[in-house]
Amino acid sequence: MGFRSGPIAQWLEQGTHNASVGGSIPSRPTIIEPLYDDGSVVVARGDAFDFLESLVDDFAAAVITDPPYDLDGDEIGTLDRQFARVAKGKIVFMPPENQWVNSSQFGFWVKPISTKNTSRKYSRFVEMIFFGGDLAWNTDRHWSQYTNVFTDLVEGETEHPYEKPLSLMKRLILNHTTPGQIIVDPFCGSGTTLLAAKQTGRRAVGVEIDDAHCRIAASRLASLG
Repeated sequence: MGFRSGPIAQWLEQGTHNASVGGSIPSRPTIIEPLYDDGSVVVARGDAFDFLESLVDDFAAAVITDPPYDLDGDEIGTLDRQFARVAKGKIVFMPPENQWVNSSQFGFWVKPISTKNTSRKYSRFVEMIFFGGDLAWNTDRHWSQYTNVFTDLVEGETEHPYEKPLSLMKRLILNHTTPGQIIVDPFCGSGTTLLAAKQTGRRAVGVEIDDAHCRIAASRLASLG
């Protein structure tokens, strides 16, 4: 089942919005520019906030994303509300010192050790992963897939300064979504979450505001055939 037969088709063709907020349904913001669309996975260049605003309620099964860590209070509030509106569940990466997602469960990604500036503060090699909303819980996997401490490594040359391991994103997707469901990543970077979705038979749409990283994401997806 491709996007063209579901809610993404409507979004790509005419744009959609939460009509209960403003009444009329506006066209998709012109800032959203699809660069890759294979019928199941879409990557577009654009602003995350405009993108989320353009989606209907309960558009996706899950938001899976790694937002910037320097958001201000208004931006955090907006994202928290939009994540809850557009998806049934959410999986969000963030640093321990800036937690803002309400969740009942959380995990830790222990990153590879690298040279950091420690002249004024301790190095941090851990990121937290927050699980919220009504995520699926697939119980058909080996118990080792459900520990909440992950040590996956990014393989090969990194194409984004904050790239996450493909193996970790695939694990999260397999644990908390089912084939054919839609995943949203409004801060998709170089597209690792979208690659994981494509490789596991999920549908996905991601947006990235940086042109170079967005084109890298499109190229990575295209290389899968």
